[in-house]
Amino acid sequence: MIQTNNFSYADDGQSYSGIVAHDDSIRGKRPVVLVAHTWAGQSQFETDKAIELAKRGYLALAMDLYGEGKRAKDNTEAEELMNQVATDRQKLLDRIMLAFNSIKGHDLADPEKVGIIGFCFGGKCALDLARSGTDFKGAVSFHGLLDPNGLEQEEEDIKAKVLVLHGWEDPMAFPKDVVSLGYELTDRNAVWEMDVFGGTGHAFTNPNAHAPDDGMIYSPLATDRSWLRMLNFFEEVFAD
Repeated sequence: MIQTNNFSYADDGQSYSGIVAHDDSIRGKRPVVLVAHTWAGQSQFETDKAIELAKRGYLALAMDLYGEGKRAKDNTEAEELMNQVATDRQKLLDRIMLAFNSIKGHDLADPEKVGIIGFCFGGKCALDLARSGTDFKGAVSFHGLLDPNGLEQEEEDIKAKVLVLHGWEDPMAFPKDVVSLGYELTDRNAVWEMDVFGGTGHAFTNPNAHAPDDGMIYSPLATDRSWLRMLNFFEEVFAD
């Protein structure tokens, strides 16, 4: 049976509250996958992804990057919350690293087998963890924001394998940004792959995305294909 529990952690007086999911019929330690949230903050969407990952035998954490109780009620508040951390990429990375290091200490976690996935803003977070040069297995970005973080770590090799799942018509990251990311990853000796879906915009995994004029619309086909590609990716990287 899949169990979900609150997972709280703190640093410098700021507390964070995520959701951790695991299958209690499995014994012993298991690979870990962090789930980085959209600009709205940790929500049922990310919890559901963590549950699906737990069904595959992983310990999954729907992480919290804004702080306990900080969740957006609308798009205006979501933008405000995101900008509070996204405009300072070191601050953002510190919060990602806090969740990363906290979940590695969980009783069921295999600290040698850790991955991260993220959606939209969370895709940026997954890529930034890889960009940090931290030694972990794999990072997956779903329709993520691809801009480089400009931090000093960008001089180091990327150790994590990287999978980018993206819509060709995503107005948040144009084809030129996809190409630029490819050069960035190559320059840092990353093992990387991109699956780019034609006729697909931003937020393609979100069933509530219905704004085609803004380039955001749900795609069941791209959702299914990208999730399957992610599952195959983690099977590969955790087998190493």
